[in-house]
Amino acid sequence: MVPTRSPLLITEKGIETVARFMCPNRMLSLTLHFIIDTGSGISLLGYQNALQAGIDFESLGQYGKPVAGFGGAADAKHLKDPCYIYLEFEGTLHEVEMPEGILVYRPSRKGTKHWKVEESANLLGRDFMEGSRCRLSVDIARREAYFEL
Repeated sequence: MVPTRSPLLITEKGIETVARFMCPNRMLSLTLHFIIDTGSGISLLGYQNALQAGIDFESLGQYGKPVAGFGGAADAKHLKDPCYIYLEFEGTLHEVEMPEGILVYRPSRKGTKHWKVEESANLLGRDFMEGSRCRLSVDIARREAYFEL
């Protein structure tokens, strides 16, 4: 069987994919940019995209562990409903189920009384990679990156 590929973008933010995010229990369906983050064990939906989708951040369940990275600390909540990510592979959609849902994070306040609503990144972490069964191939020198099935 010949492997199929889903092209990825090499941007200033990192390796990105454009994918469909769906949460049927909440009737959510959005096309989003996700950064492929192999350093993160978990996938995250950014606060701004969550607000645009109509997700009430405050009503989500607490996530028991601190969430931090190079961008600093974040307030994370757990959207526990099963979610799906759809990647396009040469005209065919590949469904990746995230049965435990996804985390939604809000950037830290950083010295202000108000939460920042500026653009926040959506991340696909190792949990997504394991569930997707996709192979990640990146060749920065040739500016090629793709998922392969």
